[in-house]
Amino acid sequence: MSSHNSSKVLIGCRKSELALTQARSIISELSQTLDPSPTFEIVTSSVAGDADKQSPFAVLSKQTGGSDVGKSLWTNGLEKELVAGKVQFLVHCLKDMPTTLPPNCLLGAIPEREDCSDAVVMKSGSVFKSIDQLPPGSVVGSSSSRRRALVRRNWPHLEIVECRGNIDTRLAKLDAPSSPFSCILLASAGLLRLGLDHRITQRLEPTIFPYAVGQGALGIEVSTNTDRQDILQLVQHVDHKPSRWRGMAERSMLRSLQGGCSSSIGVSSSFEPLEQGSDSGTLRLRATVIHIEGLSEISAEDVGTVQCDEEAEKLGVSVANMLLEKGVRDLLPQQL
Repeated sequence: MSSHNSSKVLIGCRKSELALTQARSIISELSQTLDPSPTFEIVTSSVAGDADKQSPFAVLSKQTGGSDVGKSLWTNGLEKELVAGKVQFLVHCLKDMPTTLPPNCLLGAIPEREDCSDAVVMKSGSVFKSIDQLPPGSVVGSSSSRRRALVRRNWPHLEIVECRGNIDTRLAKLDAPSSPFSCILLASAGLLRLGLDHRITQRLEPTIFPYAVGQGALGIEVSTNTDRQDILQLVQHVDHKPSRWRGMAERSMLRSLQGGCSSSIGVSSSFEPLEQGSDSGTLRLRATVIHIEGLSEISAEDVGTVQCDEEAEKLGVSVANMLLEKGVRDLLPQQL
């Protein structure tokens, strides 16, 4: 391999506009940090989860074995390219990544996290400024079981209807003259990254509307099955410890519960450094499992001092164990 080729770094991501924007943001950050910077090139792949735009998410998830495996619809094809050495690293939304990665795959970095909240996006021209103002029977669009359960829990007078597709598809469905939707729910982070913050009508407080595990964060996946040992060091330049440890605690909680996309599990987490410039800090994680019909919920919270990945993951396991002790199994889908 000539030195010219080895300095080119191929980055894999999905074909969506959001995925491309996210990959470009990582390239931009790395290019500013590294001197000299390698040449980066983005390689897009279609993934199974994007190919089927119609089926409800829970159905897709069941077809692939349910639970966490459902998430592999969004990552599997990309990971094959990674392990085969066709790309050097992948840029994902962290919330799309299964909590257990395939053999030879590693979560190399979690860059600084964007706003984690869920956004209410009202239909274009709507007079309503908050979901609380919507009249009974108004239709809210969402494909996530967590968001659907939380709407049923918080606003039982509203109706919730499946709304799938990438961000622009969903906005078009919302704004169509014949649209049944009064509003749709999306991650604030995706709208912000695409420069669509003007569409955010309201950001929901995590205290009443806990977000998805990993929401608002990116995950950079590398392969251990490679002769390019420099790649892990390369991506670690964009790793952000507080974001990484929050993400790892959330993911380890979910892994311990074995809840995947079809589970209505929400979290909120925070990290406070112990002192200026210190790597260690206080990590807090709260997790809530909501009955799919919004009838009840169980929450647990723990806090600890964290200065490495293992301690962050231990906190996640602790929160999962507290939930299990409180009888959370009864609220989780039966396939577990």
